Amino acid sequence: MQLLRFYHFIAIALLVVSRGHLGAQSVPTGRYVNLTHLDHLYRTVTLPNSATVGTIAIYSNAPDYRLVGDDDEGFTCIDDVARAALFLFSEPDLRTNTDKQTKLRAMTEFVLQLQAPDGVSGAGYFYNFLWPDRTINTTFRTSVAEANFWSWRAFWHLTEVYPYYQKRDAAFAGRILTATQKITANVVRDFGDKLNEYGRIQGVAVPTWLPFGSGTDQAAILLLCLANVQQRQANPAVLQLIDKLGSGVVAMQHGGPNQFPYGAILSFENTWHAYASDQAYALLRVGKQLNKPDWQAAARREIDNFYPWLIQQQYLESFAVKQTGATLIPIRTSQFSQIAYGIRPMIWAALEAYDQTKNRNYATLARQLASWFLGKNKTNTPMYDRSTGRGYDGIGANGVNRNSGAESTIESLWAFQRLEKYITTE
Repeated sequence: MQLLRFYHFIAIALLVVSRGHLGAQSVPTGRYVNLTHLDHLYRTVTLPNSATVGTIAIYSNAPDYRLVGDDDEGFTCIDDVARAALFLFSEPDLRTNTDKQTKLRAMTEFVLQLQAPDGVSGAGYFYNFLWPDRTINTTFRTSVAEANFWSWRAFWHLTEVYPYYQKRDAAFAGRILTATQKITANVVRDFGDKLNEYGRIQGVAVPTWLPFGSGTDQAAILLLCLANVQQRQANPAVLQLIDKLGSGVVAMQHGGPNQFPYGAILSFENTWHAYASDQAYALLRVGKQLNKPDWQAAARREIDNFYPWLIQQQYLESFAVKQTGATLIPIRTSQFSQIAYGIRPMIWAALEAYDQTKNRNYATLARQLASWFLGKNKTNTPMYDRSTGRGYDGIGANGVNRNSGAESTIESLWAFQRLEKYITTE
């Protein structure tokens, strides 16, 4: 599967250099993934119950890249720790690198510690943030234990690492299994019986049975979680819910090769946004696992038509639509801000499509998308610094935000980690 030869990929960086955006430098060698800044964001802390956990600082601000917290939320969160742990879990040297193994376990412990216990509101879901005094933020709106992004990311992480620990530490794996069983039960309870009904927003028919009604962004992560659960042990209720969620995601796709919005899967209600746009990747992966060719076809329709259109637009942050008759038209379009979390999902989807079809056009598309990180973007500025491992926080209307927080760094590293599987130096 090493289709993207090293020097083809390097040509992107050379193109940027030739435009004068990186300055004079020699062609780099070795990995594009650099964990230096991620290591800078990492700390171990001891909770009041004496558990030692691994954390990732949510913010790191230029020019000195000091670590920064948030007065309302805290200094670290499951949203970032779970993704950083998933990144480490996919590192090619994890099985031999004891430092990465230690950090993976400590971050997995963090995730386990933030699951709301029995007998409290939201039991089985996950809190998100930790305060500087090492206590859990259980009350702020982005941290309460509920059916929301941070719970899905915790769920995803635990379902991915369970087989790894099952072979290495039965007791730890048992705790992971118990945690996933609790949130699985919650998800089946809270979403399994929802009726397949539709509402209308600006004339657009939208499902009402996904997270927050029509949240395909959240449903995509849930699909990955539940597919992992189903793969481990078949469960009719889980399979039924997977079908329900997947059908809701597909129902939010509109347009086609010559019709706006060109096969885009709307994110929520009548809007599409770039961040968290893992719908195509999830439909491909879960569709392959459960033999759902219509899901795979829907994903390819978005990749084939919508992604190239976005590149032609020099990317967008979001748009909203209204429907008149059979036609959707844009009523609001925003180009900024553009962030790594809006680009990485498309790279993953394009590479998954290549894996499934062996069509070289998908590999080429992934390379085009990756060039956003290397300077082929609205500001002609690299958004990932390979020499430090920093992913910059975004492109706004006034230029580049050179802060390098957890999400931007992790999403950048995730993009290049996946791309490296298709690169060879031979």
